Amino acid sequence: MSSTLDGNILLIMLRGEACMQNTEHSTAVKPVVLPRDDRYRSTVQRMQEHPLPVGERPLNCAVGPENGPPLVLLHGVTRCWQDWNPLLPALTEHWQVFALDHRGHGKSGRVPPHYRVADFAQDAIALLDAHVPGQAVVLGHSLGAMVAAMVAAERPGRVRALILEDPPGTTLAEGIGQSRFYLQFSNTVRLLATARDLETSTRELANMEVQRPSDGAVVRFSELRDLNAIRFGAECLLQMDPAVLTPLVQGRWLEGLDWFSSLPKIACPTLLLRADPACGGMLTEGEAGRITSLIPRCTRMDLRGVPHAIHSSQPDKMLALVTHLLEANHLFTPKPSHENRHWNHDHHQRPID
Repeated sequence: MSSTLDGNILLIMLRGEACMQNTEHSTAVKPVVLPRDDRYRSTVQRMQEHPLPVGERPLNCAVGPENGPPLVLLHGVTRCWQDWNPLLPALTEHWQVFALDHRGHGKSGRVPPHYRVADFAQDAIALLDAHVPGQAVVLGHSLGAMVAAMVAAERPGRVRALILEDPPGTTLAEGIGQSRFYLQFSNTVRLLATARDLETSTRELANMEVQRPSDGAVVRFSELRDLNAIRFGAECLLQMDPAVLTPLVQGRWLEGLDWFSSLPKIACPTLLLRADPACGGMLTEGEAGRITSLIPRCTRMDLRGVPHAIHSSQPDKMLALVTHLLEANHLFTPKPSHENRHWNHDHHQRPID
């Protein structure tokens, strides 16, 4: 690994590692007879799911044991709270984790057609106000990062630190029609129209045509994801309200929200993680620079060779970066435990001023 630092922008290069989302290459769709991954079973069992009343609908939130200050996790579009499983063993040792299912996802209530970023943000703010004690660290991925930024902007006194994992900016909003992600989401809409059981949906998702991020070539999804990841994705999709994707594919995701204009209101230390666009990263260079300039206490890190879901492709690296942000700002001191192997110091980042 090597790194370069330019102002408050850090580029991390992982030598010898291509886009790590592509862990199983295949020229034919294989039968899906994959064993379930039990690595996180004990941790997931410690998370207790609660249907929390928010407005007129219940939101499902998995809450961990009271092992420290609150930490709120906000997943990406089409996912569910279990998407954070790779980080949960370490996080639950030191924090009380609140992992939300966004409206229309997982076990949370469905409220079509209200699936804009502004709608998701309204829920997360309500969760913080009514159910999360004290000041919280907020970590969001993709859609969750867009929402997390709004939470920190609207409730600056309640957010101690903010981690934005590859927020898509306008890529999944007015720019969706011109992006290499449009084919993936439009074909997902078609798949959901006839989705049935898990095995069939997994095969159809594996066969689904998408554009390869590096060159735009049309390939099957199984060429970009291994079948375990595709199976989990199918599980999430079967729980999701198909109407979630309507404003996204129509380019209306940011409707009713001036997202960038809200960023200067964020007062806490912020870490912006940008995945590699050649590997599926959604945040453009221009919008990454704009976010960094608008958030007063923001440090940006570009991760070369790392795909959009940094937390699942490089969980140890992400944990190291997050803990350094918190330690540098005197917000976290790791407790001695068998999990501390995750909280290592093999990282390069300057403290935030």
